[in-house]
Amino acid sequence: MNTSVPNPPPIPPCPRCSGDHVVRNGSNASGTPVFRCPGCHRRFVAAPKKGPVGESDRARVRRLLGERVGVRAIARITGRSRSWVQGFVNAVYREGAPHHPGPSPKRPGP
Repeated sequence: MNTSVPNPPPIPPCPRCSGDHVVRNGSNASGTPVFRCPGCHRRFVAAPKKGPVGESDRARVRRLLGERVGVRAIARITGRSRSWVQGFVNAVYREGAPHHPGPSPKRPGP
């Protein structure tokens, strides 16, 4: 009878700095193991279920923005999270603004 514990999967290298000294850092909500690189402090999973957002999805969001569709509706249409859509919209507006969109400076008093 074999009562040995199965070997855990190998720890992957860091995707940011390619460091080999990676430690396990718990698991995410779906139970997938999460790793952390002490060198660059990046947290990652070994095999993510979703990859980076493609250029076709980004173009679709830009087109929907041009049609004046709301952020929540864009998130529903594209299947992306609202936080990703909002961050992308902010980045698009930051790139296209000819000036800093912050508050105007105060005028000196009399």
